[in-house]
Amino acid sequence: MNFFDQYPRFYQTSRTSPWPRRLNARHTAIIARNAEALRGRRVIDIASHDGRWTFAALHAGAAHVVGIEPRAELIANARESLTHYGVSPDRYELRQGDVFDVLDGSLHADVVLCLGFYYHTIRHAELLDRIERTGAHLVVIDTEVAPISDAAAGLDDPRLVYANPHVIQLLQDPVDDQRMACADALTRNGRTLVGRPSREAIRFMAAHFGFELDSYSWQAHFERRPADAEDMIDYFEGWRDTLYLTR
Repeated sequence: MNFFDQYPRFYQTSRTSPWPRRLNARHTAIIARNAEALRGRRVIDIASHDGRWTFAALHAGAAHVVGIEPRAELIANARESLTHYGVSPDRYELRQGDVFDVLDGSLHADVVLCLGFYYHTIRHAELLDRIERTGAHLVVIDTEVAPISDAAAGLDDPRLVYANPHVIQLLQDPVDDQRMACADALTRNGRTLVGRPSREAIRFMAAHFGFELDSYSWQAHFERRPADAEDMIDYFEGWRDTLYLTR
C-alpha cells in the first residue's frame, strides 16, 4: 500500500493537490529517497501546510520537526491530523508565521524541507541564506521551474537566454487562494509578487551558499507518460522538479 493511502486524512485536509497518485509519488521523491538522511535528525518544514510532510518526515524517523505555516486553518488541520495518528506532541512544533520572520537565526536543523513554496516568493536568495544559517546539510526543494524556452519569450535574440540561463520568471499570486502565496508587505490589490526560477538559477544561488544540487529523475520514475497524466503533468513535462541541495 502506498504511504498516504494508509493515512487518508491528508487527502481531505487541504485543497492543494490532494490526489493519491501525486502525493504518493512525491513521497517517494521527497521522503523515501532521503529516509536515511531524515532518521534521527532535526527537520524544518517550510510552508508546512496541513502537516502532510511534517508527518511523513516523523514517520520516516525524524527526531523532531518544526513546521512553519502562515495560515491558521492549515496549522489547525495539521495539529488535528498529527494527534489523530498518534504522534507525540514533543516530536514536533507548529509555528504560525512568515518563514522570513520565523527563520531568525534561532532555529537549527539537519534537514530543511521547502516543498511547494520556492516559487511562491520573490526572495529566493534570502531564503537560501536563512536556510544555510540553520546548519542544514540537506535541503529538499520541490518547486515549479522556469524552462529556458519559456524564459526566451519576447527576447529579440533567443541566444541571450542560453548565454544567461539564470532566470526568474516574475508572476503574481492571488493571496486569498490557499494554494498560493500569503499576503505580505509586497501585496497590492489582493496579489503579491512571486518568481519561478529556472533550474540553473537555483543551482547558481545554491552554489553561492555552498550547496551542490542534484535532482530526482521524474522521467525515470514514470518510464512513460501516464495514461491519465493530469495530476502529474507538471513533473512529467519538466516544469516542476524535486531538487536536493547538499553540503
